[in-house]
Amino acid sequence: MISSIFVLFMQPAVSTTEPEAAAVEAVAETPAAEVAVQPEGLLLPRTTPLIIAIDKELGSKISQTGETFPIRLAQAVSVEGVEVLPAGITGQGEVVHAKKAGLAGAAGELVLAARYLDLNGRRIELRSFRFMEAGETSLGKGQDNTGVSSMTTAIAGPIGFFIGGGNTNVMPGTIANAKTRNDELFERPAPAEAVPAESAEPQVENREELP
Repeated sequence: MISSIFVLFMQPAVSTTEPEAAAVEAVAETPAAEVAVQPEGLLLPRTTPLIIAIDKELGSKISQTGETFPIRLAQAVSVEGVEVLPAGITGQGEVVHAKKAGLAGAAGELVLAARYLDLNGRRIELRSFRFMEAGETSLGKGQDNTGVSSMTTAIAGPIGFFIGGGNTNVMPGTIANAKTRNDELFERPAPAEAVPAESAEPQVENREELP
């Protein structure tokens, strides 16, 4: 009996901490899950549709090829809920071609193009300028002949739109659409700092001591 007890005490002690240590090492060696990296800025992709207003009277008889004219953004543009192009910023369009109506009944011709918008000195290049359908709120396939002679038609072109049929005028305020030519990257606004709650001031009670 004594020898068996001696053998029992001589058995090496089994450490219960070794498996736990191994588990900790395994966790430490496991690569951490990749954290999704937030883009550095707000991307406005090329060909984003914009709504543009023409701010000058133009016409096949009164305009000259190469003449520039003012345009403005009629509707703000946002990315991820952040306004990147505010309504009202101005830019420039160009009369690509102008030809007044001929004496023999030849139709007047007018080709217009939107070139860029100016955002605090930064040029936002534009393309695909064309009229809009009445009531249309985004880039479409139609034409808006408001303020234009009823005898005219608008045909979309690669750089602008073509107006033919008599001497045609485009009045100030006429709405057209354009698209951004390039990808545009804007700074992402810094997250708003949490405002600490104001600590409640202790209320002081004014008590009069009774005699």
